[in-house]
Amino acid sequence: MSIKAVVKEHFSHSPISRHLNKHFLNAQEITIKNTNWEDINLELRRFSSDDVFQCVELFMRVFSSDPWFDNWLSFDYVNDYLNELILNPVFMGFVAREDSDEIAAVCFGHKKSWWMGKEFIIDEFYVKNDRQGKGIGSLLMDYMVDILSENDYKRLILTTNRNIPAQWFYIKNGFVNNENRVVMIKEI
Repeated sequence: MSIKAVVKEHFSHSPISRHLNKHFLNAQEITIKNTNWEDINLELRRFSSDDVFQCVELFMRVFSSDPWFDNWLSFDYVNDYLNELILNPVFMGFVAREDSDEIAAVCFGHKKSWWMGKEFIIDEFYVKNDRQGKGIGSLLMDYMVDILSENDYKRLILTTNRNIPAQWFYIKNGFVNNENRVVMIKEI
């Protein structure tokens, strides 16, 4: 049995998979066929516990590359990080899967109740390196906005690095800088 099969088997029979299933009730799927930017089938849907392994692998590939060059210590560190997001009781995730059955884009986030109504905080949004700039991220964003809007969410919130392609992607998709907020960091 391959290592990939062993890990998938582990996730499908672990306590986390039973916990995750409550997040995925009423999952919706749509298929985009023959889009005008490329001839592929694209499935946009809610995240499933079966997606964990591919999401971890894709996260490592994307964020180890230009422009981030993050130095994640191991697969296990990324797995722990993403599972901490997934185990949040108000977690919600979305994926875009291509013809090849490979996940091409991922969004992990969580609900935040606020004075104006529900907000969705995007914790991670990433697209397969060779698919960036092809419209998959925007299609996933549109799909998420539709789902969130149907469920009375009032806005999306995220943080990203300045002056990298991700910043321009979010601006293109309707996000704006909030002049009243600043993200501050203190190293310890």
